[in-house]
Amino acid sequence: MLSVSTLCVLLVVHTTLADPTDFVHPDYVLQHIHDSSTDSAKASITRNAQAAAKSGPYSIVNSNGVTAPSGDKHDYLSWAPYHWPECDWCSTGRTHLVHSGDGGNETNTGPDDPPPDQDLGPGEDTGDDSDYDDASYAQARSLHVDSILELASRHNRLLRIRRTAPKEESFSSSVPPATDSVLDVLPLPQAPFGTLSSIPTAGLSTGSLPTPTSHTTSQHIAGSSTAPQAAVQTNKSSKSACTPSPTKSIPPSATWTTCPYVARDGQVNPDVRTLAGAGAINDASDGFLSNVLASLISGNRQYIKAAINILNAFFLDQDTRMNPNMDFGQVIRGPGNNVGTFTGPLDMRGLVKVINAIMILKRSNSTEWTPELDQQMQAWMSHYLDWLKNSEIGKKARSRPNNHGTFYYMSMSALSIALNKPQDAVNAMEEFFGTTFQEQIAKSGEQPFESVRTRPLHYRCFNLEGLIVLAKIGDYLGKNYWNTKTKYGATIKTAIDFTMGVKPGNENIEELVPHVAAAMAAYGPSQAYTNFLSKESAQNQPFWFYDQPSALLHAPASKAGSSKRSTVVWGRDDDGVTGPVDPACPPIFQEHERVEIDNGIFVTCQELLPAYLGRAEGAVDM
Repeated sequence: MLSVSTLCVLLVVHTTLADPTDFVHPDYVLQHIHDSSTDSAKASITRNAQAAAKSGPYSIVNSNGVTAPSGDKHDYLSWAPYHWPECDWCSTGRTHLVHSGDGGNETNTGPDDPPPDQDLGPGEDTGDDSDYDDASYAQARSLHVDSILELASRHNRLLRIRRTAPKEESFSSSVPPATDSVLDVLPLPQAPFGTLSSIPTAGLSTGSLPTPTSHTTSQHIAGSSTAPQAAVQTNKSSKSACTPSPTKSIPPSATWTTCPYVARDGQVNPDVRTLAGAGAINDASDGFLSNVLASLISGNRQYIKAAINILNAFFLDQDTRMNPNMDFGQVIRGPGNNVGTFTGPLDMRGLVKVINAIMILKRSNSTEWTPELDQQMQAWMSHYLDWLKNSEIGKKARSRPNNHGTFYYMSMSALSIALNKPQDAVNAMEEFFGTTFQEQIAKSGEQPFESVRTRPLHYRCFNLEGLIVLAKIGDYLGKNYWNTKTKYGATIKTAIDFTMGVKPGNENIEELVPHVAAAMAAYGPSQAYTNFLSKESAQNQPFWFYDQPSALLHAPASKAGSSKRSTVVWGRDDDGVTGPVDPACPPIFQEHERVEIDNGIFVTCQELLPAYLGRAEGAVDM
């Protein structure tokens, strides 16, 4: 039973970051749900459950009438968050989200603009980019290039620069037309909305706009804020010329289809928040798990009813459900663009929480979890896993060397467990930890593919989020991936410890807190962990309930793993390392000199070398 002081936490306004993706062993939940040591965390879970029950249910169907290019309102739609329109409209007719031609940093906003404080949910799409102006990016970029040149002069053998023209990755995807239903066992959808049919066009006929067919986007080098100006099909005769506007009032839909969009890493375009998108997924997944847990914490079955209501609305209801694909996830808008991108599956990472909650419901023998519900969700997840494995979008996400690859394998593993295929889950994790993971963490603990971004702390933490969930899923299946080393001898712990020693700058160090809590549960307590967590009131957050030593059976700190060697200790050079120690270009660069790590954002091996060769600038001793 919760103490009076703990219950007071329910009345406190929650100001910290949203919960990250997570996974907890169902048996631990049932056996330790009433432990007093986690009362404050459980109070936060209960508060979240109440808030979700009140504000939900949630759906990816957009209330403003905007649909995916398929015209099916049940097809998930989101826009690439770091892409901005580059329309240099003439002074007449410049209205909604139209740039002034100065590189795209300013917009002319109108009454349809989204509120500035609306959140997209936890993960890649969030963050305040106000501190990242072009001048700061340019300066950081200059310093980064200087360091590369200096290191390159001493490590020419690592660069592997070809004398031929650079070979870049290409990606194309085709999406089949929408069908009436993708699941025989699920209700048929309502008649689909016409794409953008409910948005006023202010005199411009959207029917006359170019018909999208494929991706086009201006490229962006990781670490810089500006991208090459995209060519606009106009008759510009001088630098001061502008693009004639087709009408005096440009609606948002015209900007989406006629303006080229360019990548600005780390700068979120606020109009992506006008879609339900990732926010609905995160709200539904967190709300479902929170209410399932709250029912066990309190013994009140009303929470279970709220949880089932959230699940039904998001996945199964005839009017509000989501089709099991991400064909239109993180679409890059602009002429000729009508399909999703490899970053889209990242939006669906919250599905792991849904799967986890279902596992807990089944293990608790809840009567509310009926055979019919189970059959419908099994069908939905089976179709989604098939899409994830076989779509061109999913295949490219799988091949990414950074957080996109990490979260792809996390989703694959969780879905395999949900579909009663534990060996498939193990196979996926073995593949990940034997390939992609091997290049992700340098000897120092740095994560080169993440630190090269314009928000390095955020992306270090974000990839750690996926790695920790993979390790927890592996732990559930009897595997110890906590001790798995990269080719440089580093583990997940090495990366967490390194990130603790990096100066956050303008970024939010709170993103690291859940991962330090997980490290303490998995690897055992340390003074550094204790000091770090005590500053952030970690025991009051939901993740504190999940990140307890008793929740992990095969981690170094657990009894099952106590006889095994713990892990690589950060900063020690005497640890045995399997595989080569000297950095070399990751295998993905053998085929492509510039590798796409986000939409329109590319890196080269040369750019990553400083992170592989030594500690990043800004790191401090712990």
